[in-house]
Amino acid sequence: MKRNRPLSLAFTFLAVLLLVSCTGPAQPREPYKISETAIRNHHQALYDIATKAEGLDAGVRLNEAGDKAAQYLLQGFKDAGLQNARFEEFYPLRWWPEKYELIALTGSDAAGKKLTAFPLWYCEGVKDRELELVSVGYGTPGEWLDVDVEGKAVLMDMKRILHFIPSYNYTMGKNLALSNGAAALIIADTLIDSPSGNPIGDGGKIKDQKGIDPKLYPLPTLSIGKSDGDFLRNAVKAGPTKVRINLEYTMTEGRTVNVVGELPGNGKIDEYIIVGGHYDTWFQGAVDNHGSQASMLEMAKYFAKMPQAERNRHLIFVSLFGHEFGNAAMGHAAFVEKHADIKEKVTCFLNIDGSGSWGYEEKDNTGEIYPTNKDDKSGIFATSWPLVGIAEESTYGLAKGPWGQYPINSMVADLGGPLFEAGWPCLLIISKHIYYHTMLDTMEKITPDQVYRRTLMNISIINRLLNSPPGYLIAVDGNPNRQREVKEIADVSIQVIPDTIREGSMVMAWPGYWDIDMVIRPDGVTYDFGDGTPSVTRLATNHVYLKEGAYTITMTVKDARGRTGVAKRTTTVTK
Repeated sequence: MKRNRPLSLAFTFLAVLLLVSCTGPAQPREPYKISETAIRNHHQALYDIATKAEGLDAGVRLNEAGDKAAQYLLQGFKDAGLQNARFEEFYPLRWWPEKYELIALTGSDAAGKKLTAFPLWYCEGVKDRELELVSVGYGTPGEWLDVDVEGKAVLMDMKRILHFIPSYNYTMGKNLALSNGAAALIIADTLIDSPSGNPIGDGGKIKDQKGIDPKLYPLPTLSIGKSDGDFLRNAVKAGPTKVRINLEYTMTEGRTVNVVGELPGNGKIDEYIIVGGHYDTWFQGAVDNHGSQASMLEMAKYFAKMPQAERNRHLIFVSLFGHEFGNAAMGHAAFVEKHADIKEKVTCFLNIDGSGSWGYEEKDNTGEIYPTNKDDKSGIFATSWPLVGIAEESTYGLAKGPWGQYPINSMVADLGGPLFEAGWPCLLIISKHIYYHTMLDTMEKITPDQVYRRTLMNISIINRLLNSPPGYLIAVDGNPNRQREVKEIADVSIQVIPDTIREGSMVMAWPGYWDIDMVIRPDGVTYDFGDGTPSVTRLATNHVYLKEGAYTITMTVKDARGRTGVAKRTTTVTK
């Protein structure tokens, strides 16, 4: 039978209309919804790995827990949908305390009192040595005066500045212990009743994926908590006190991994956003840094669910091993060395560290700690003002506690060391509560909501990085280690009024014109008025000449790339 073609086409057209009317227009893609429960489950699983061993033996180090945490994270990257999820193996030096003990010998008790002590990493050892103990407070230069420490054990108090910087790093205490001839060092926390973990020496560096050149701190060094510190301090005040110290260590070649996964971009912009943070811990590590690793697994899933067509840059996720034991000696250096081929294409390394916690503060200077019942104070660290702006916009509306902006290029956490030295643009939003690096960094000090909100902040940052103009964040970055061709700004002019300047009266100066494709900020313009007075950094300024004569006003303009231009104006001052 011959088919009626016009009638067939009409029915087809009606069918299409009916389908469109039923389904409606195409709906925009719904992004993957971050799961607070999934984050908490990852968080608890990593915490359980770290705490399978108890007390001072807890922690993700170069140990069995380190291997298990890496396996968990690799599976998490695969489950999230990252491509080419893999281990990148390297071989750092493994300084490991095999035996350690601190005994206080006071009064008539020959056996003494065993204190809860933990070695600071990368120091020399000692075997069962009895030493007289002296106290030097926080170890500031004035506290060493009139104290004979030669051949003795030194008790040095410690607080963490802004929760994360051991005070002895600023007081020069560890250097003064050496120069004054001390035989051992005991670091006593004055707030937290737990020993703390920190390196005191230098674990070396990575070359060809292997550890080399360690520089051990010459004094055996142990950390103790508040109550043991109070006990020793009171004993020294009461009369002569001795301690017996034992610290035996081994130094061998270790083996560990960075965990890496990738998401290719859509090909529009050949740049890389690297999202990473460390997975090692000193002890339980709920805040530092299991919460961040759990957050990162859920972030990986969010961006794996995003269609490749929407990813304007390549994404690399990396769980780095070894930050706690020295960035230069561990996975950070290994990662930079292995990925040297993308060095000039890194839009930003976004550090995922310290992802929220409850706030705890010392009350005035009393030694008492109280909960703030808000998020802990948090900070923004970045290598450029545009990155600061991205962070501020992304945290707005999600923060529930105090935030601070730290100076550009003041790098902490994973950003300190090889990543910063590679010249990469870097950004970090971070919180570290007062129990950081101790056995009291436990799960109840960080809520699911706190990690969830920090996850949303970092996702917002990554989305803004993905959609930033090609080359922009690389071009404006202020990382001083970035190799770039620096040229002078060819065309710069200065405006000066009045034309006739009188002694004791005011002259005003400001930039007239500059030929440049970058923004000049107020701190990029400096004036020297040629009369021996200090230079002034300000966009526009004024000055008073106190003596008649001829003077040259020099204005120097500097942009975000480090390019400079100079303009001069000679002027005459009359009575």
